[in-house]
Amino acid sequence: MDETNRRLDAVEENIREIFRELKALAVTQARTDTTLGNLDLTLRKLTEAVSSLQARPAGLWDKIVSALIAALVAGGVAALIGVIAK
Repeated sequence: MDETNRRLDAVEENIREIFRELKALAVTQARTDTTLGNLDLTLRKLTEAVSSLQARPAGLWDKIVSALIAALVAGGVAALIGVIAK
């Protein structure tokens, strides 16, 4: 009977240790989830920032092209008015 009680006590202690390790694992997993969530949020912000920086030169180029077209049209209208005025 002593051997049985000793073995039962050892099994109970093993089970307690397993539960302690599982709880520690759950805490570690929660920290990991939080860290991954923060990394995901940061990555999304960085992606948006890079996208806006990539779009900026295209927007400036569009403004330059629009200004050139407007200048050409204005010059053409001025030349036409000059020809008509003579």
